Amino acid sequence: MKVEKIHHVRIMVRDLDGAMERWSTLFGLEFTTPQENPKGDLTGTSSSVGVTLGAPLTPDGPVARGLEKRGEGLALLSLQVSNFDEALKEMEANGLKCITNFGKAGLFHPKDLNGVMIELVQVT
Repeated sequence: MKVEKIHHVRIMVRDLDGAMERWSTLFGLEFTTPQENPKGDLTGTSSSVGVTLGAPLTPDGPVARGLEKRGEGLALLSLQVSNFDEALKEMEANGLKCITNFGKAGLFHPKDLNGVMIELVQVT
């Protein structure tokens, strides 16, 4: 598999508004209006350069528990590949299991990849 580029990175934070202000002030990033994802228990925003910020949607859900356990910081590295199906087969041949498959994107558990959730994504 050949990675074409980093698609985006997600940084998990406790205070989304505060993080947006800080990253905007320090790095000149402009973020989209935060969107809620109830299924993922996440509210998040993204910038045009691929920095995304995520925060728990609920105070006692899985995202909040993950933040409590691991703290704030890099949570996901999304890598763009030319062919998701081939990349998935290669990952599985190397003993990694896709924990969530979205069709042209999939997530791989952080315990298998040095503590970072990896997403492979094919942009069509």
